Amino acid sequence: MKRLAACLGLASTGLLLALTAPPTNPFLLASQAMGDLKGRANYVLPVVRLRQLRVSYAAAGPAEWGNYLQALSNYETLVGETDSAAYRWQQLGVPPLAPITGTPLVVQPAASAILARTSTQQMVLFNEAHTQPKGRQLVSSLLPALYRQGFRYLALEALAAEDTAHLRQRGFPTLASGYYVAEPHMANLVREAQKLGFRLVAYDAMSSSREHDQARNLWTATLQRQPRARVLVLAGHAHINERPDTEFKSMAQWLRELSGIDPLTINQTDLDQAAISQLAPATGAWVVSDARWQPQKAPMLNDVYVINHLSLRDGKAFAAASQTISRLTIPADSLAPGAAYALLVYRQAEAQAVPNPVPVATQWLPAGVSTSIQLTLQPGRYVAEVHDEHGKCCWRQQLVIKQ
Repeated sequence: MKRLAACLGLASTGLLLALTAPPTNPFLLASQAMGDLKGRANYVLPVVRLRQLRVSYAAAGPAEWGNYLQALSNYETLVGETDSAAYRWQQLGVPPLAPITGTPLVVQPAASAILARTSTQQMVLFNEAHTQPKGRQLVSSLLPALYRQGFRYLALEALAAEDTAHLRQRGFPTLASGYYVAEPHMANLVREAQKLGFRLVAYDAMSSSREHDQARNLWTATLQRQPRARVLVLAGHAHINERPDTEFKSMAQWLRELSGIDPLTINQTDLDQAAISQLAPATGAWVVSDARWQPQKAPMLNDVYVINHLSLRDGKAFAAASQTISRLTIPADSLAPGAAYALLVYRQAEAQAVPNPVPVATQWLPAGVSTSIQLTLQPGRYVAEVHDEHGKCCWRQQLVIKQ
C-alpha cells in the first residue's frame, strides 16, 4: 500500500540531541520532542530519543539515572508500553515490602468492597502510580456507581487549571488539559466523568508547600462552596498518605484539617509488587482483607488497599457497557524495518474540532511487519493513524463502530 503523505504531524527538526552530548533534563528533552501541544503531539519521538540516550544517562550518576528512568516510564506509558514502564520502576530500586508467604491472600472483589465503603462517605481519595493506567481504569469503571451514590465532584491531580473552563465547554480533553491527560486511559476517564455529569476540578499546586496548597485548592473548589457535596479525588502516590508520623503532612492530612472530614483513602500502589500480589488472583482488582497484611508496616497508612491486576486490553478501556471489539490490520509496507511507530486512535468529531485531540487508544508497533490490533471502542466514528518518529502519518483508516 502506498504511504500517505504526512498528516497533521510535528516535524522533529531542531528537537534532536546528539547522542554524544552530556545528558540534559530527560523530562525537558522528551517534552520538546513531543511538541508544543497546540497541534498533534509526536508520541513516538520522546520514547525513541530517551531509549537512544540510555547509556549516557546510566553513566551520569544515580540522580540523573533515576530522573531518566522516571521520564522514560512516563512517555512509554503514553504509547501503551506499560510493561516496559513497570520494568523502569523496578530498576529504580524501590524498597520492597516484607513478603507474605503461604496460602493465597483473603481478598474481596474491589468494586463491591469499595462501593460498600463509599456509600457512607463524603470524601473519597484514590491514589495511583502515574505510569500504570490500571489505577485510573479502576476509578473509571466505578464512576457510574459513584455518581448514583451522589458524588458530583471529581478532582484530578492530572488536570491543568488553565484549561478547566475550556474543558467543560468542549466536553472532551485535549493535550492542553494536563500532562497526564495525554495518556489515553486518563483522557477516557475525563470523557466518562463529563458524560456522567461530574464537575471536574483541577487542584494541583507546583509550589514549595505543594501538599498544603493542593488541599487548599481542592477544599476551596468543592466543600467550601458546597459543604454537603460528595467529592472524589484521584491523586498520585503518597499524596493520600494518612500516616501521622511522617516528616511532612500529606495533601490528605491537610485536607482533613481544612474540612473537618476524615476521608476514605484507597491505596492502589503499595501492594503492586510480586512478593505480595502473586498471592492474589492473576486478573481483576481486589481489596485485601487478610489478617497477615499489616498496613502499619506499609509505606503509607490508608483505609483500603487494592491489588490491581486489571488488564488494559481486557475490554474495559471505557466504563460504559456498550462496547465493541474490532480488529484493525496495518499493512507491513506502511512500517519500514528498523523504524519506530505508534498507532493513535482518535474520535473523529474531536479530531475535526481541535488541532490537539488526545487519542482514545495508543499502541507501540513492531516495525516492518503486518500488525493486527484489537481495539475495544464505544459505538461511534474514529480515525486510526500510524505515526512515525518524525510526526508523520504513514497510514490512516476511518472506523465506524456500530451498536
